[in-house]
Amino acid sequence: MQLLFGIGALWGKSTTVGFTGGPDQFGILQENSVEFNFEVKELYSQLGFPVDIARGKGKISGKAKMARVFGALYGDLFFGEPVVSGETTVAEDELTTLASATYTVGNAAAFLADLGVDYNSGGRGRFAFVTGAPSAGQYATGANGVYTFNTGDIGQSLAISYVYTVGSGTGKTISINNEFMGYTPTFATTFYQTRSTLGSSGQLTLRLNECVSSRLTFPSRIDDYNIPDFDFMAFSSGSNQIGVLSTTE
Repeated sequence: MQLLFGIGALWGKSTTVGFTGGPDQFGILQENSVEFNFEVKELYSQLGFPVDIARGKGKISGKAKMARVFGALYGDLFFGEPVVSGETTVAEDELTTLASATYTVGNAAAFLADLGVDYNSGGRGRFAFVTGAPSAGQYATGANGVYTFNTGDIGQSLAISYVYTVGSGTGKTISINNEFMGYTPTFATTFYQTRSTLGSSGQLTLRLNECVSSRLTFPSRIDDYNIPDFDFMAFSSGSNQIGVLSTTE
């Protein structure tokens, strides 16, 4: 008797023509399912129950939930875009006490975009962004990460948020491009599950030769981990093969 227990492991390997990414493992896998479904056609006579039933179109769909944030997997399997070294990240609430009418943020050399300024006191009132000379409670900023304020705000404690980049050697970045319709990254998946106890030992391996993903989510919650959903479907390879299912028993 063969029994299986636990989540198992899942890998994907890009099969997109001209693309060499992967193989990538779905890390800290929380949930995985693969469903095989067929439409059925029933043939009736004048009697109440069908006299024959035949399968029609088939569909293979899967869903994986993984806790590990893995940029290479997203680029290789979902977007079909190369992953390069470097990060785009955020400085949230960089604190400063304004000593003059201008302030240069800590990551000015890599400054990318402004995300706003708040007073870091009281009700954390919001500064208003302007393109000209600011009045009290207003600010302006240039592309070089230098913020300009009104002299009336000198001495105020501020919280400044902005986007900046980190150079190569840190993190991963995927450029999400607006590809022509029909561009479809493909990948092979391998799902493996094993069980070895006093009552049972064995394995199950399901390999699907060609898959596409239609959905990737990044759900965040106030008191829980971010566990993305990755939905996919399988289809036939050029040799008319879907894949293989292997079990010990």
